[in-house]
Amino acid sequence: MSTSSTSSVDSAILQSLISSYVSSEDTETETTSSSDLGMEDFLTLLVAQLENQNPLDPTDTSQFTDQLAQFSQLEQLINLNDKMDETMEAVTDTEEEVDASDYVGMQVTGTVDTMTVEDGSVSSGYYDLDEAADVYVLVYDEDGSLVTTLNEGQVDAGSYLISWDGTDASGDAVDDATYTYAVMANSGSGYEEITSTVTGTVDAVSYLNGKAYLVVSGLLLDPSSVTTVTDANETASDSSSVSVLEYLGTTVSTYYPIVRVEDSTVSGDDLTFYLDAPEAVTITIYDANDESVATIEVDADDTSAGDNSVHWDALADTGYTADDGLYYYTVETASGDSATTPTSGEVVAIQSVSGTQYLELDNGRLVSVSNVTSISE
Repeated sequence: MSTSSTSSVDSAILQSLISSYVSSEDTETETTSSSDLGMEDFLTLLVAQLENQNPLDPTDTSQFTDQLAQFSQLEQLINLNDKMDETMEAVTDTEEEVDASDYVGMQVTGTVDTMTVEDGSVSSGYYDLDEAADVYVLVYDEDGSLVTTLNEGQVDAGSYLISWDGTDASGDAVDDATYTYAVMANSGSGYEEITSTVTGTVDAVSYLNGKAYLVVSGLLLDPSSVTTVTDANETASDSSSVSVLEYLGTTVSTYYPIVRVEDSTVSGDDLTFYLDAPEAVTITIYDANDESVATIEVDADDTSAGDNSVHWDALADTGYTADDGLYYYTVETASGDSATTPTSGEVVAIQSVSGTQYLELDNGRLVSVSNVTSISE
């Protein structure tokens, strides 16, 4: 029996084989390199070591047993690790879909910063301001490259939808994909990025490019951004649980319009009222303390059956301009009856005034959510 290879085939070989085996398992691909050492290679070399050991100095039995045990333990760990990898991969593949579906019907709160373009249709973005500011919206693609900049202009405190036509800075239509946006606001001390959250019931799950998004009040919410989840059924009886954002983009009607005076100017259209027949009327405008601020007399010749309107220039009966703030008005006819003051319009923003949120209509009127009489898409 030859002993010429004794010096190169000793107990150190086993340790080397173990290291090689680990390396081959870590770097294994679909096409295994012929230089990688697997279990069969190990056994072949192990037999060669036994056949070529020095009879006068055989491999120590306990040491040999320990080495076999180490290798066996290592193989078991590697197999276990492979099983764990397969399990985790399977969980990862299904986790998003399961979790996203579980949100449907739940009330959630999360950060919103995503718009999608699909078949040329662009989903809305959203942002919320605590105070008036100049606002820009920066739109980025999935690679983080700036696509376009939207100038929102000077915006009052409140909540707003972002309307993007799906074109880049050159005016060319962008590809169908998911886009993120950053809202930059300057309220007087420089531009800062603001983060907005949305609260509402998850109406559905939308998928784009294999990614699941929660649909909340028409906005897309990444499940990973959700911070709170509650059972919508448990809070259904609480009117505060209904997200005011759900009104954005809808058309609402009311008999109790609110007039806003800002920078000594009445916001929006003229004051409207409805008459069954032409009749002289008196319009009285009240402040938030229910105190009369201004009155406007309108002759019967200047009215008609149906919808009517009258202009108020924010001038009070004192001869001075009314203070900035919120006002409401009533219309009394010459016969002593009260005319109705209906108004309707699309909700374009949510305005926050003194801590109370109001729906802002496209005609400039504000509406308290509790005074909405009808809603249509």
